[in-house]
Amino acid sequence: MSVSLAEIECVKANSTCLLDEYATKKMVSKLAADITEVCQYENPVILCVMTGAVVAMGLLLPQLNFPLEVDYIHATRYQGDMVGGELEWKQLPSTSLQNRAVIIIDDVLDEGVTMAKLENYCKEQGAARCYTAVLVNKEIKKEKPSKADFVGFQTGDRYLFGLGMDYKGYLRNVNGLYACPENLEELLCQD
Repeated sequence: MSVSLAEIECVKANSTCLLDEYATKKMVSKLAADITEVCQYENPVILCVMTGAVVAMGLLLPQLNFPLEVDYIHATRYQGDMVGGELEWKQLPSTSLQNRAVIIIDDVLDEGVTMAKLENYCKEQGAARCYTAVLVNKEIKKEKPSKADFVGFQTGDRYLFGLGMDYKGYLRNVNGLYACPENLEELLCQD
């Protein structure tokens, strides 16, 4: 899949800012406080879901002031596409989850399919408890197989980028949360 720089610029220029830098900092602080309140005495293993949650981890970790271990897991349904497909397992954690509390941190809870499979994996590995935390929860029109325990921001069912979320592999590094325009295909056809 080839994406032109003109397409990336068109998406950036025509998207709606949902959270600016200030609102993002406030949201992450509240999310960290919620996680701390529940998990501070559990000595958890925190699993970063690659690649999207790398920004979430970078923002959250300095605010989680309690004993914890960090690892990562890489499972994806998107592989740079805008719609999810079959789950592809790329990397499993090296830290034992046996009898541990686990906090899975991801950027967005979309349909919940990936998160449900990650939770099942942790339980299969013997995790005593499994919590889920996401920067963004999308409200969609169908029941999700997984619900996040900790949510930073609720939004509708629009395609998002920024804060680790990508548009066709790009724009993860945008500071803030943006929703692509609903008429994106029309805009791109005009170029």
